[in-house]
Amino acid sequence: MSNVLTEGFAFDAEKHEYRLGSQIVPACTQVLSSGGLVDWSYVSRDTLERRSELGKAVHKACHLHNIDRLGKYDLAVKPHLHAWIYFKERCHNFKLISSEQVTIGYVNGLPFGMTVDCNAIVDGWDTIIELKIGEMLPHHAIQTAGYAAGLPLDDKAIKTPFGRFLARRRIGVQLRENGQPKVHKFEERSDFEVFASVLYTAGWKRRHESYYREENI
Repeated sequence: MSNVLTEGFAFDAEKHEYRLGSQIVPACTQVLSSGGLVDWSYVSRDTLERRSELGKAVHKACHLHNIDRLGKYDLAVKPHLHAWIYFKERCHNFKLISSEQVTIGYVNGLPFGMTVDCNAIVDGWDTIIELKIGEMLPHHAIQTAGYAAGLPLDDKAIKTPFGRFLARRRIGVQLRENGQPKVHKFEERSDFEVFASVLYTAGWKRRHESYYREENI
């Protein structure tokens, strides 16, 4: 079932597919994979599916808690949700901007789809927050760089992707099974350049991939 968010923009949650009119826009995570930054072939399908099912349930519970609509949830979700609640309570100042925001961002004129787990004011800073129930991996710094650069700011004076990137903080919150969050700070300025490069590379590969099919060689 598709959610139409703005004119010409649709998101199919089942396929995790972003569209602008008839054009399919690559998701941020697909960009990292097709651009050659992340190789999931080393992770078993069973592990991915198991993590995906629990991860989706945890993300849903955290989102519903963010918007004050939390109801019943599976017991397996409980420690991870409590880790998120604990994180928010321990912040000196936590003010939600958006939760599970689905949109399309642009960096250097190239579009990509993104679902931002959480965007909030944390201790006075506009902060992109990535939630994970498993290990926080190096590519999450690059993923959040894309989110920080692509997501519009309330401050309209900051118009460039790099400006938006610099104006934000980025963190990953690991929601551990012991109910305790572990915060990972992503602070490398070069993360923006890595994301911009892999976004361009992924686009180049899509435009030219037909030349490298077996029947054309």
